[in-house]
Amino acid sequence: MNKNSKNINYWNKNLTQTWYSDKDLYSVQWFNELSRKRYEEIFEYKYKFAEFLYHRGEKVLDIGCGPGTDAAEYAKNGAIVSAIDLNEEQIKITKKNFEVRKLEYHEILKASTDNLPFEDESFDLIYCDGVLHHVPEIEKSIDEIYRVLKKDGKALIVLYRKGWKHYFKRIFIHGILKLKIFKYKFDFLKLTSEVSEVNGHTPLTRVLRKKQVLKLFSKFKNIKIERKRLGEFFDYAPYNSYVFPRLIKNVVTFLGLDFFLAEHWAISLNKKKVHKEKLKTIIFEKF
Repeated sequence: MNKNSKNINYWNKNLTQTWYSDKDLYSVQWFNELSRKRYEEIFEYKYKFAEFLYHRGEKVLDIGCGPGTDAAEYAKNGAIVSAIDLNEEQIKITKKNFEVRKLEYHEILKASTDNLPFEDESFDLIYCDGVLHHVPEIEKSIDEIYRVLKKDGKALIVLYRKGWKHYFKRIFIHGILKLKIFKYKFDFLKLTSEVSEVNGHTPLTRVLRKKQVLKLFSKFKNIKIERKRLGEFFDYAPYNSYVFPRLIKNVVTFLGLDFFLAEHWAISLNKKKVHKEKLKTIIFEKF
């Protein structure tokens, strides 16, 4: 069984976002609840980060679309949407999402990130949220994003960051206290893969340092990397257990502690360098 097959089997059993709602499955109410939970509770930063409002008429590709929540949001705001996922079931759900919401799309396809079925320079915007850290061929997948992005195009990527949860939950609690570092012979990638995601035991999950992110995307220009999302206990109750009062999250954010606690990298990239005038030019020539 190849690595992609393992990913397909895992995500077939653990469909993303489905636990956000208990409304009638695949109804318009169910899809609407997924959107509300995603953008108002669990990932508050993502609506602004994804720039849903600003790509009307542009060709947008959602890589790893899941149930199509983000792809549908781009379509609602007038983008020409294409989407891919490795999982056939997710493709069916995404198409159902567009159908019940009466939205249009260009293409929704089953495809792998490391072999995108599109011509060179096809898209104005590529959005890839929470996918590449699960992909075996991450470098090749990034090359594919670069290839299908237009020369003046933009990519928005979300990856896992090595923050507090990684060191406290994965390394200290699971690795040391539960002795799993011995089970995996100090292979921290295998340890991380076991204790990540809602249901755990993923085939592959990476968490990355900023230096690693910069190296992976070194061929892109104007790289902007932000720390986002406090995550479990702050944004949602993991495994339906406990979430801190909103006041605690507000205090943490006010004190700037989210800089240390954030568990996502929100990455904005351009294919070519955006021209920026020097300050002296603005002062002496523009005034």
